[in-house]
Amino acid sequence: MKPTKTLLALRVKPIIPERPNYKLQEITSISHVDLPNNGFGIKNYYIPKTKFNHLPIYKKVQNTKVTTEIKRIQGDIHQLKQDILNEFPSLKITMNQSAGIINVKGDLTKELTKFFTKEIR
Repeated sequence: MKPTKTLLALRVKPIIPERPNYKLQEITSISHVDLPNNGFGIKNYYIPKTKFNHLPIYKKVQNTKVTTEIKRIQGDIHQLKQDILNEFPSLKITMNQSAGIINVKGDLTKELTKFFTKEIR
């Protein structure tokens, strides 16, 4: 440290004004309408298209069993199942929630593609 010519060197800290703490809103004052993603049950699902701009609806054949597989489902998969059953009431549908896949018994690729293109527009 260099010696200084002054006898006393003081450092004064600047005074920082205190900011008031942020008050959170009471949970009872928030309505479900005010929430950002409040569309649960109102077609709150999304099926992104493939890189070739097709819907991910595929015919799956295992031995003699033929099913139609809808992949890449994001959001409310139960509502999507209900919408498919409302349009085609006699179908047998199984779901894999964690993978976002719906399997429909039979070959319905054309019908489901037509249904989804109609619903998107």
